[in-house]
Amino acid sequence: MSTSLRGRLAVLAATLGLLTAGVVATVDVQAADHLEAPAAAADGRTDITDLYAFQSPTNVDNTVIVMAVNPLAGINGGTTFKKGAKYEVFIGDEEGDGTKLRWKFGNVRSNGEQRMKMWIDGKKVKTGLTGRDLSVSGGITVQAGLFDDPFFFDLAAFGDQVKGAGGGRTFCDGAEADFLAGTDVNAIVVEIPSSTFDGTNLAIWARTRAEGGVVDRVGRPAIATVLIPDGSEDAFNRTKPSQDNARWGADVKGTLLALSGLDGTPYSDAEAQGITDFLLPDVLTVDTSAASGFPNGRALADDVIDIELGIVTGGFFGDSPVLTSDCVDANDKAFSDTFPYLAAPHQS
Repeated sequence: MSTSLRGRLAVLAATLGLLTAGVVATVDVQAADHLEAPAAAADGRTDITDLYAFQSPTNVDNTVIVMAVNPLAGINGGTTFKKGAKYEVFIGDEEGDGTKLRWKFGNVRSNGEQRMKMWIDGKKVKTGLTGRDLSVSGGITVQAGLFDDPFFFDLAAFGDQVKGAGGGRTFCDGAEADFLAGTDVNAIVVEIPSSTFDGTNLAIWARTRAEGGVVDRVGRPAIATVLIPDGSEDAFNRTKPSQDNARWGADVKGTLLALSGLDGTPYSDAEAQGITDFLLPDVLTVDTSAASGFPNGRALADDVIDIELGIVTGGFFGDSPVLTSDCVDANDKAFSDTFPYLAAPHQS
């Protein structure tokens, strides 16, 4: 671990009361969806950090989906997927009807490779090893393994300015830094012909399950972290997106009213309700025929934090938002133009 990364971890751990005898223990990283819920934090291998879906840059007829898990891989824990856990991506609608992708992982070999199995709609279509491009019938390519964490974000300023951690940092104050620079995740990357799906306008979301229960689920970035009340994240993750509006709509609207009111000019009740209806259910909405980025899907380089800060703090209807940027505008490593598109990990 680099000295600068160790220093950032130590500062965060001290801020959150997680520094024990001068040594960083397990680090709580509530960035986007990194370890945002107790069940996910208990085993980062089943914590979904981010979900991406975008038109392939090498073939406009294909859609790329990236499911990233295990934040701070190699720092908070190991660098492999959880044996026996189910990693699932739903492509179609909020209920989970449509195309369902599922992966399970087995034993880790001495060289670090891990056995992987893939299912589509309940049918096993591939068995292989992590760290390799694997071809699946129907023109599908998949790779699972360790990669650079593609998410970029000023976590310290978010903790202080939005979550009230009390450290005094604010966005764009000259001290901004990508907290996740130099860190890795495990990820599953699949490129699949868009003709596989029923139509071009899709709802995409991801879920992990282990020991018989749902651990985490993610659609758009930061919904659970920013808009769901602290302490309710596990219950939110166990809710299907189709139930989001009924179960969580009032909470999301209340948070939107509070955040947009930081400068004394909150959304009206009707405006907050309209944004709630836009953000829920928590799925990535994707038009596979268009290359535009977030909130049409999510490309790796999309600066989603800047977009969402503006949305949730007053700028959705063209007014001036309270917060517009964290001033961290790009990943610490360049993404690839070819499959699997993510940058190589920082550790071997």
